[in-house]
Amino acid sequence: MTHLLFACFLYFFLYYIYIINYKKNNMIPSKIANISLAAIICSLGFDSTAAVEFFDPIDGYFDAGQYLAENAYGFLPVPTIITEPSVGNGIAVMGMFLHESPQQQQARKELATHSVDGGAQLLTPGISVVGIGATDNGTKMGFAGHRQTWSQDSIRYLVGGGYGDINMSFYSQRDFAQGLSLDMNMQGFGVIQKLQYRIGSSPLFLGLSQKYVSLDLSSRREFENIPPELIDRLADIIDTSPRVSSIGAIAEYDSLNNFFMPTSGYNYLLEYDWFSKDLGSDYNYQTLNVKGLNYWPLSNSLTLGLKLHYQTIDSDGRLPIFTYPFIDLRGIPKNRYQGQNVGSGEVQIMWKLSPRWMLLSFAGSGVAGKSNSDMWDSEQQNAYGVGFRYTIARRYGLHMGVDVARGPEDTALYINVGSGL
Repeated sequence: MTHLLFACFLYFFLYYIYIINYKKNNMIPSKIANISLAAIICSLGFDSTAAVEFFDPIDGYFDAGQYLAENAYGFLPVPTIITEPSVGNGIAVMGMFLHESPQQQQARKELATHSVDGGAQLLTPGISVVGIGATDNGTKMGFAGHRQTWSQDSIRYLVGGGYGDINMSFYSQRDFAQGLSLDMNMQGFGVIQKLQYRIGSSPLFLGLSQKYVSLDLSSRREFENIPPELIDRLADIIDTSPRVSSIGAIAEYDSLNNFFMPTSGYNYLLEYDWFSKDLGSDYNYQTLNVKGLNYWPLSNSLTLGLKLHYQTIDSDGRLPIFTYPFIDLRGIPKNRYQGQNVGSGEVQIMWKLSPRWMLLSFAGSGVAGKSNSDMWDSEQQNAYGVGFRYTIARRYGLHMGVDVARGPEDTALYINVGSGL
């Protein structure tokens, strides 16, 4: 699988550069393109009769939509350069598979032939992802997931899981060690499921969720960064093997016009999770996650996006350090700013230069604290950046691109599928 992902990504990259060079001369090398594509497919072990056209018949640009839809082995390779400060630098490679019936494929293809927006406004197909990743600090991970809808998007189901050997820095929330950097190793796995039902024909969904995580935690630097007088008091954080398990309730309002790259509509999510020893958890606690995505078209070429996010955790005792919510913004390391109450907001302007190309800029701010009042009294953490998107599969409204973000400590690079919000 790794070989196939790498080979396909290499092909897409070289092929894209090839297209740019010919576009400068107003030429579209269709015959050479078909020959080179067939050669790549044969080299991957695919049947050469499955060769498909990688140029969009409408605008002549590189497009993977037909390949994703009409090749039994078709998938979109998504390489990601990891520059996450909390885990180091590295690379992850993900394959994205889209699942449709022949009738759905034909309907999307016909609409894509007559509309610039392609089939992007049709129902989202089934999506599967599988990936692996590693970084220079020794982190290794593998993951897989699937999202499916039924009855004209009246029922939604999501399942995912992964295993990791992750070296990550956390920052203690204890009063006696506030802000102390803890270099931890986490080995274990986690799974998640969500099942949602649409209420009538409205944009409102109600559903249930289930989560389970089992990890072995240990310090990976033999306490060299921890003062000796604090080691005993941090014993319940270091060298533990926690399990957390929950069942949750979900309410979601979703009127977005596209799953992959919305340009109008709203998505508001409220999720409440109960973690209980009766469900196999080592701890009893509850979490509340409230998230709002807003997209407003300002003109034919400009879209304003806004994300608001609030998380809180309620427990009578101390919890494993990875359970606490954190400020989640591009440019800010994961787990750098944790708290029992966390709030953030991010605004993004998307400028569509052409049907294929889009530029964007974004800025966000977050706060974290032990309580709601403490959260608002804490120092704001700000981040900002710029990026671009290219329509990699027009009939699905699927976009890929790169964001560069600057946070309080560092600059990070992200390869994103979708808007990034």
